[in-house]
Amino acid sequence: MSKLPVEHGISVLVVEDDQRMRRILTRHLARLGYRVDGASTGGEALASIGDTPPDVILSDIQMPGIDGRTLLGMAQERFPSTKVILMTAFGSVDDAVEAMSAGAYSYVCKPFKVDEIAAVLRNVSREVSLQRQVGELRKAVRGRYGVERLIGRSPEMCEVRRLVEEAAALSSTVLVSGRSGSGKEMVARAIHYHGPRAAGPFVAVNCAAIPDTLFESEVFGHVRGAFTGADRAHRGLIEQSHGGTLFLDEVAEMPRGQQAKFLRVLEERELRPLGGQQSIPVDLRLICATNRDLSQSVEKGEFREDLYYRLAVLSISMPDLAERPEDIAAIAEHLLLEFAAENGIPGAGFTEPALNALRNRPWRGNVRELRNTIERAAIRARGRRVDVGDVGAVPTQGSQDRAPGEAPGSAGAIAPLVEVEKEHISRALDACGWNRSAAARALGIDRRTLFAKIQRFGLVGPLRPHP
Repeated sequence: MSKLPVEHGISVLVVEDDQRMRRILTRHLARLGYRVDGASTGGEALASIGDTPPDVILSDIQMPGIDGRTLLGMAQERFPSTKVILMTAFGSVDDAVEAMSAGAYSYVCKPFKVDEIAAVLRNVSREVSLQRQVGELRKAVRGRYGVERLIGRSPEMCEVRRLVEEAAALSSTVLVSGRSGSGKEMVARAIHYHGPRAAGPFVAVNCAAIPDTLFESEVFGHVRGAFTGADRAHRGLIEQSHGGTLFLDEVAEMPRGQQAKFLRVLEERELRPLGGQQSIPVDLRLICATNRDLSQSVEKGEFREDLYYRLAVLSISMPDLAERPEDIAAIAEHLLLEFAAENGIPGAGFTEPALNALRNRPWRGNVRELRNTIERAAIRARGRRVDVGDVGAVPTQGSQDRAPGEAPGSAGAIAPLVEVEKEHISRALDACGWNRSAAARALGIDRRTLFAKIQRFGLVGPLRPHP
């Protein structure tokens, strides 16, 4: 007997010890478009399956050796996605009902018309097709938010990917910190879709986007009549994330009055909707993100200390894009190809001057700003290689207000060379967000020389909060 084929379509394995009945069923189902194979016993069926289980097993109950009920149990253990339909004589309906309780998809009574079998199989086919679509969607989503999407070979990004893979295998709460646009939500999604809760929901909440007066109702939910206008019950965002992951972005903006209630949800794994008298059990994984230093918020009394320690079980810090210039070219190439594929235009890559210009930008908006820049550049390039003019020049503060070589506060006077050099270096540092590596490249000097000049001129950068 041949092995089951592996091409797309609904495959059916008919297990029937009556050769005539088996031949009738296999021929009729094949004419209907099913991929059909046959076996005379349960043992022969199991031997024929190998590593390619069928979508459906259509089996008689009464057979010598491994009967239909035993085959059902073995199929459930070895091939959990396979549907089992049992065929039974009229006097053995009780056996079929018992098998249904044990997990059989359906049963048909002998004698039957083959059209009855076909009707049952149509229902199975719709369910199998839907399961395949869901599987393909999950696979696509997993690819879209895979760990490999966290692009970069810099030590900082290698460490981020390591921590993401570590966190995905656990159920602990994760706190992701980093400036706006650095990719905190992508980290959260990578953890979710590479963990055991990938099949569950991923509910993203921006705490800063919910008004304080609506926060409790939106996040915790409410019962009917909880307040004026509450004409129906509302499942809060916490309850909606049951079985999956709740992602709280900008968690530092959570209203102070709701923090204690949220802490109770984490500790007790249950919530009480606004106006409710009974608690609802919840099973979720929590990932939070912030662009502020939560420890400073704790010191200022803006954030509960006990909640902070409960959130920061695992911590991942996203570096600024300007701090890892060696990653910019790879990210830019990826974003260009992604934009080109989405819009049906060719992505021809970048010229080296364009890549150098991208590396020297300060990127205060991080990857989000880079994405917008690449989209504009792709539109300008229209299929040719993106050049330096497409990505725009490096911005410099005050360059429009002063003539080249003119010292601050002067009116056309010739400034001493040392003052011009100091001003030029200061502007370069400001333009690069005080990233010394980027500023040194823009100035055409090495970092050691730049550092010496910073000390010589007494230049001081802006104070930056801890990410």
